[in-house]
Amino acid sequence: MRQQQRGAGICGGWSRRSLLLSTGLLVAGCSKPERPKLQDQGSQSTGEPTAQGLQALLNQRAEALQKGDEAAFLVDLDQNNGKLVEQQKLLFTNLRKLKLTTFQYIASQANDRPEGEVHRFMPVHEVVQLTADAGPGGVAPATSYRYSVVRRDGRLVITEILPVTKENAEELNAYNSLPGNAPWHLTPLTVQYVDNACLIGDGSVSDLQRYADAARGEIQHVESLWGDRLRFPGYVLFLTRDEENFKKWYSLGSASNFKPEVEGFQIPQYGVRQNGDIYNGQYAGSRVVVNLRTIANFNDDPRRVIRHEFAHSIGSRATTLSPGGWVLGAPTWAVEGFARWTEQINERPFIGSRVAAGAFKGRLPTSKDFYGKESAFNYALSSTVFYFVERRKGRSAAVELYASVIKYNDTEGQPMAEAPIFNAICKRVLGMTSSAFIQQWASFVRNGA
Repeated sequence: MRQQQRGAGICGGWSRRSLLLSTGLLVAGCSKPERPKLQDQGSQSTGEPTAQGLQALLNQRAEALQKGDEAAFLVDLDQNNGKLVEQQKLLFTNLRKLKLTTFQYIASQANDRPEGEVHRFMPVHEVVQLTADAGPGGVAPATSYRYSVVRRDGRLVITEILPVTKENAEELNAYNSLPGNAPWHLTPLTVQYVDNACLIGDGSVSDLQRYADAARGEIQHVESLWGDRLRFPGYVLFLTRDEENFKKWYSLGSASNFKPEVEGFQIPQYGVRQNGDIYNGQYAGSRVVVNLRTIANFNDDPRRVIRHEFAHSIGSRATTLSPGGWVLGAPTWAVEGFARWTEQINERPFIGSRVAAGAFKGRLPTSKDFYGKESAFNYALSSTVFYFVERRKGRSAAVELYASVIKYNDTEGQPMAEAPIFNAICKRVLGMTSSAFIQQWASFVRNGA
């Protein structure tokens, strides 16, 4: 993510590619035989809906989607709620275009909050695992919803499906929830596959093949760097020229580091187990969203943008999971510096000007302040870490340093680079202590990087 200085052709201002922040846990037709009545849908005395009855209904909906039976997928919705029916038709159409490993709903941990005849169950997890995803055993990407259900004529009817979001989490008193904001719920999509990448565009992208061709080469580049290290089996890349869609998809517009001029985000995916527990060990998938309009506005190279975001994606499965709060995630200087390094941009003039202006203090950028007013310099400065290691120890050592560092989190008041583990990593990868590394790297920066 970067911005060109007007007329200079070098980096300046603030940066325009990023790992998305604030995407973690939320605290807070044809005739057919009538479906058999579910005996487990409520207590025998009151006939009230239960989570078990809802789960049985949702199992049938998931099976209908996997079989391509749209009528069965929609039959349990309140047909008087046209908006709900149309939204679920959109979901059905979009997901049928994707290569799914798993599609299911998990309501086993949903609590029932009755309001008159309406029973509201939350959280209900919608599991969408693509062939590009591969979490640990039994773990798959998921999003969370509140389902409103009534009992009519002896059967359950879904009257509302409300995504749990950052904005409504407190109001809903949400817990054990993951934001429900995937693009296939929001926008008609076109899908194209190339090698192990799934490219997905909205109506503003009529030239999807062009970017499929570009993605193939960038995947080969980042995979040649990464080697046989742990990664997801594929890549999922969303593209749009629609600024409103760019804001809505994965709630990008509400991210703490969002700016309208952003070119791309990588969004790591949290996962759930089969019993509904949210998994806190590894990410279960990765999604990339690219704003083609912004790229064109800045006359940027979409290949570099795609490469930068794929560099985030390829390391995402091996990256320590960040629950948010006082845990700030893997060191941002490593995450963004590595991705910028893969672009191989000449940023020496810009870095030199900022060093001359006194912006460099001889330290690595902190995660807490990385995306602040000095974000462009932080991106460029962080990339010099990997240029320095590449020059001293070779390209494989630069990648190994990154792969080792992202296994650990920065925390409030304790940057990972000041912890004993970073000293151990520097000794193993670079053959020097962390203090010696910082000193030599700082000299490298001051002498022209």
